[in-house]
Amino acid sequence: MVQIKTIKKIIINFIVLLILSLIIFFLYWNLGHGYEKHAKKIGNQIIEKIENYKDLNGKTPASFIDLGLDPNELWGGIGTKYKGIHFWYDRISDNDYEIYFDLSVGEALYYHSYTKKWDIN
Repeated sequence: MVQIKTIKKIIINFIVLLILSLIIFFLYWNLGHGYEKHAKKIGNQIIEKIENYKDLNGKTPASFIDLGLDPNELWGGIGTKYKGIHFWYDRISDNDYEIYFDLSVGEALYYHSYTKKWDIN
């Protein structure tokens, strides 16, 4: 009788641990994915500003300053905090550029103007 109660407790504890682990994994994955989606949406607004600038001036802006965005104090015009997200800008040529934001330590999501796509670098 004692063994059956012990086995039931072990099974119940295992099931509870499994459910809690799944909930924590789901929340962690969903929060990270939600941030990425939100940051891409904000990034697309910056891309629109860059493209408008390019249409008017015939070339990409030298920095975020040319777009009227406040520069990051340490990095001049290549970094900005726009709508709560830190973005970085690399002017490649008169026609091409990249913007990006950090996803985690050592991982960023880049938008490449020459492919018109976001991808992880």
